[in-house]
This record gives sequence, structure tokens and C-alpha cells, in this order.
Amino acid sequence: MRACPRFDGTRRKAHYSVGEVGGRAVIGRIAIAMGALLALVVPAAAQAQVPHDYPSSSEGWYRADPDRPEAERARDEAEAARAEAACDAGDLTGCAALGRAYRDGTGRPQNRPVAELLFRQACNGGQAEGCFALGAQLRMVDNTGAQDEGMNALRRGCTLGASDACDALADIIAAENERAEELQSRINDCRAGELQSCDLLGGRYADKTEDLTPELRDAFNHGCTAGAAFACQTLGRAVFAEGRGLPEHRGEAQALFDRACANDRDFCTIAQQIRDRPALSASCANGGMADCAALGRIYVAEWSPLHSPAEGLRLLGIACEGGESEVCRDAAHMALIDPSPEAAARAEQWYAIGCNGGIEGDCVTLGLRLTDENRLSEDRARGYAVLVGACERGLPRLCDELYKRAGSDPEAPLLAADDRFGPPTEPTDPAEEARRVAESLAIEAENARFDPCRYSSVNFRGAVYLDTLCDPVHRVSRGYQLRPGQAPWQALLWRPAQMGGQNLAPGQRVACGGSLIAEGWVLTAAHCITDKDGKSLIGSGHRIRLGVYNPQAAEGVSYPILRTVAHPRYHQPSRAFDIALIRFDPRAGEKGAETNAIARIRIDPLPLEQREINAGMPVYTYGWGLTEFRGQSSDHLRGARMVLEDPEACTKRTEFRGSLLNAVLCAAAPDRSQACDGDSGGPLISYDDERRIPTVIGVVSAGEKCGSTGVPSRYTRVAKVSEWIADVMAGRMPARRR
Repeated sequence: MRACPRFDGTRRKAHYSVGEVGGRAVIGRIAIAMGALLALVVPAAAQAQVPHDYPSSSEGWYRADPDRPEAERARDEAEAARAEAACDAGDLTGCAALGRAYRDGTGRPQNRPVAELLFRQACNGGQAEGCFALGAQLRMVDNTGAQDEGMNALRRGCTLGASDACDALADIIAAENERAEELQSRINDCRAGELQSCDLLGGRYADKTEDLTPELRDAFNHGCTAGAAFACQTLGRAVFAEGRGLPEHRGEAQALFDRACANDRDFCTIAQQIRDRPALSASCANGGMADCAALGRIYVAEWSPLHSPAEGLRLLGIACEGGESEVCRDAAHMALIDPSPEAAARAEQWYAIGCNGGIEGDCVTLGLRLTDENRLSEDRARGYAVLVGACERGLPRLCDELYKRAGSDPEAPLLAADDRFGPPTEPTDPAEEARRVAESLAIEAENARFDPCRYSSVNFRGAVYLDTLCDPVHRVSRGYQLRPGQAPWQALLWRPAQMGGQNLAPGQRVACGGSLIAEGWVLTAAHCITDKDGKSLIGSGHRIRLGVYNPQAAEGVSYPILRTVAHPRYHQPSRAFDIALIRFDPRAGEKGAETNAIARIRIDPLPLEQREINAGMPVYTYGWGLTEFRGQSSDHLRGARMVLEDPEACTKRTEFRGSLLNAVLCAAAPDRSQACDGDSGGPLISYDDERRIPTVIGVVSAGEKCGSTGVPSRYTRVAKVSEWIADVMAGRMPARRR
């Protein structure tokens, strides 16, 4: 079991998730995507037909199964070939079928741009299903123009007789009407001084202040006067963006930020940033490298109204070269957003400075970049020298990587065997055998080249179209097999048998895990039930399953979902407050052939300040997630024993401050058993009280690189939101229906 990232590689768009950090903002996470994202090469004459850009994240998209049986693959290829022949002969139904083959990766490489072209051809010719498919696909693109075009395609498909297009239109219109009614209700409540509605509105428009209507501004103004800090801050952002001159001279905006701070001390960061900026700038200009670093971090923070990434990168580079080694990695990561060779050379220069300054991670990153098989021989020699140095300074798993490469790369150094290569253990020594197996699994995970993305390059009608789909990997891999009934509280969020017109195999239907905490209530992660726009991912066919050991068998009891509610402060980019509740109907269960034990688990009863969290404290997590990167979900429940990270180290990793402090626990295991895809939403369990009663203290939220880096996984802390959980279950807070 190991935690996995949503991104990895050498070229990736940047994602920042920034926490509040007292008086300064610190960049949260920056990652660079592998390969040119959705690059498109077409003849100049065909520019008018270029399809839209598609997101690399596979969230919301059907992901082709690379491990389908050979017979199914052959059948799909034959069907795609027939569809292609029909399309070439002018049969638009064949074009639509061929588009589906490219969209879903069945019989053809999965490539959404090519699918769009084929759907568009079918729709333009009056083929109803082609219009439906085109509309459904474009509605998933994060682009207003594409979504509007998708609506038009759905309308045409409905007019042409595609009932699915009519149903989709009806659902969209109903959802838009519901959102409009909800928004108006929030505006009215905020204007009346209802602080929770003001905070929800503030969170909704915090990054979209350009969309503030006069009515919204009036509501925020009233809410701010009533004491809603979020309303003050959101209105302040809008006024700041409209202002002119130096930030510290925009008095109206500063007054709003100050009022937000007065209403809630957790909202003091922006006001303090603006006040600190002149002194930091002057000190930086006079050679104060620490202040250059601090100012650079403010400028690269996307949530700050001072956001200026180019200036932030410049200052971080100056600070790195001026001796502030800890910012070199941030500068290098930002530089790599630009795929040019010049930017790559500059990034490697900064990695080298960080490495020379004692930042071990920079040494490893630099060494791995330089030893890429496509690099020049002199670069690879320099990279291997860096990796050998890091190995000798006490990174044993890096040494293991070098041991492995010595057998496959002629340019790799040949290290001397050390004490890890002792005599074989006796099979009668179970403890030593378990240690050796765990170590070999960790070495395997470390050495595996992790790539959560699949790439396709399709030469279609004289043009080349590239497409990339990357898994948002949060799964359990490795770990150990549980006995049936060993975790009777374990809940399973189960996808319907058909989604997006595709039949899902049982191994593809595991959506997330959860914990049964009361009759009819399951605790899970917010990202399991909502997409990045806050829209529900739960359809009428989703179910909650309990008493399950093998999810691919007809086991346990399946219940219909009544409603879901995500924490109101859930922030998708940073996964702050990544926790949710699912209400299911306990009276409408459908029993399978066999049911294992079902029991609720205790929610952490201790207040936040009383729950002791120490480094090395044992904790456990369970789930049915993937056990191998490109596989399907496990056919049995698995568990992992981990240890908690020191809270200060966890806070440093998450960079959560202010009201976000202590919202997350970090945990990992020596053999890198952690939680990953399919296990999101599952419990983090402690047995540390006198009676050793299992207690859920966290919810599986996020992790990095499937545990291959040893970076601990993140778990939303239950004690932080215990009052919210109690309020929702008691009906004191509204729950959103599916």
C-alpha cells in the first residue's frame, strides 16, 4: 500500500496549493508534467478544424484499461476497423462509432482530439449520436467556449432524435436552475448578516472576483460589516484588482483586508503581505537574500493578490544564487514550466546550487535528470557522480537504484557490495524473513519507473494529434491481506456497471473507501464525491457496500445513496478539509450471496488539543485500491501498518497555517505501504487507547508518487472537524442531494 501523486515526470503544468503561513505566503506544491500536454501538430490550412485542448488529469474521463484480455482487444480492433471503413465510405454512423473507439481506447489508441474530430464530422452531417457524443465530450473541457459549443451540440442531437442528448440537456438545465436558486438564497442570507452563507459565497468567488455583480458586492459589503471575514477578503480582492499604483497605496482594498483580519485572525495574511512588501523589497534590493526569498514566495503564491509569477521566479532565482539554498528547488520547478532548453539548463543550475548547499533532495533530482538515457555522456557522468555522493552520504535506497542500474546501464558506476548483501536468511526465522521481504518490496517500489500518464500519438488524416491522460493516483498498494471480517467498518463506494456509455468490469467499479460511523452514515473524502468545480460525482447508480471482502464477488450488502455533503471549506487544489459524509438508506439494502461482519467504528472522541500525536506512533489503513500501478483494484481487502510523522514535519510539508493548522496527519511505512487509488476516503485508524478500541482519526486524502519517494501520505484529521460531523449527522447543517 503506498500513496501516489496526481502528477510526476519532467514536464508538467504547474499546480500551486498555498497555505496561510503567519505573515508570509509559501508556495505549496509545484509539479511539472511529463511530455508536452495535449500538443497538437496540424497543417496550417487545417487550423479551423483543430480540436480543443484536453486536460491531462483523468478525473471524470473514462480511462482505457491497458490489461484487457486479448480476445476482447481483438474484437474491439475488428469493430473499430469496420467503423473506420464505413466512415471512409461516407457512413456517418461509422464515424461516430470510430470516434467512440478513439475516445475510449477500444480498438484504437485513446485520443480525445481525434474523437472530437470524428464526432464533429458525424454531427455536422446530421448524425444524432455524433452530436450527443460531441456535446458530452466538450462539456467536460474546462473552457467556456468549448462548453457552450457542447451545449449547442447537445441541442442539435436532441432535435435530431438522440434521447441521451435530451436527457443530458435536461440535467444541465435543472442543475443550472438549482445552482441559481441556491446562489440567490446564499446572497439573500449573506446580505441579512448570516455569516456561514457569506463564508460559502466568499469561498466560491475568492478566485473569481471578476465575476462579482453589484448584487454580490452589496451582499459581501453587508456580510463584511456583520463580521464575515471571507466576505471582507473576497471584496478586498476585487477592489485591489481594480486599483492602480503600488499595492500599499490601494487604501480601500487595504481597509477591507484589515477588516477581514479584525473579524478573524486567520485572515490576516494578505493585509500583512501588503504591509511587508515595501520593507522586503528594499531589503532585497540591498542584498538581503532571505527577504528576496520571502518576497519571491509571496509573488508565486497564486492565492495572493500580489501574485506575479515572473517576478517571483526572478526573486527566487536571486535568492538561490545568493545562498538561500532551500528555495532553489522552488525556483527550479518553476523554471521547468517553460519547456525550452534554456529554462532546463537554468533549473539544473539551481538544483546544483541547492545540492551544494546541502539539500539532499536537490542532489537526487539533479542526478536523476542528468542520468536520463537521452542525455549526453558527459552529463550522465556528472549525474552519476552526484548520485554516488548522495548514496555515500546515507541514502540507501538511492544506492539500491545504482546497484540496479549497474546491470542495465554501461555508464552506471559499479559500487562495492555492502552489508546488505549478507548470507541468505534461514526460512525458519520469520521475523528476519518478513524484514527481508519488506525491504525487497521497498527496493522494487523505489526502482520502479513511475509514470501515472498514458500518451497517444495518432496520425489522423495527415495531422498528428497527441493526447495525455494521467491518473489522480490515490490507491493502496503493497501492504498485507486481511482476513474476511477483520475490518467490519470498512465501506466501499461502488460505481454503477455502466458509466459514460461504457460497461465497467468489476475491478473498475471501486471508486473510494469509507468508514461506517453510524447507522446510515459513511465518512469519506470530499474529492470522492465532488469534482474540481464542486459538482457531484455521485450518480443514481452509485451504491454504498458494507460487509465486503472481495468487491468483485457478490458479497456484502449494497445500499442506495440518499445524499452527500462535503466539508464547506474543502479546497480541491490543496486538499484542505478533504472530508465528506455520505447518507445512505439502511433500510433498502440488497444482500449478496455472502456477507461478512458489519460494525461501526468509533470517531476520535478526544478534542484536538487532547489527542496526542507523536512521531512513530503506529496507525493502520485499509482498502481495495490497486496493488500495482496499471492493474485493477484488489480482489481482497488489504491493510497497511504505518507510523505517524512528527506534526511539525507534517505541517512543514503541507504548509498549512492559521485555521488550517492541525487539519492533516502524515503517515508512511518503512516498506512504503500507504494508501492510493480506490482507497481514498478510507480510514486512518489508531488502536492506542487502554482498551485498544479501533478509532478513526483520519481520512485518506492525498499522497505522492505511489510511495516510491518515501514521502508520507496525507490524511484529513477527524478531530479538526468533529463538530461539523456531529452537526451534519444531527441535521444542523444542510446536506446536498445527489
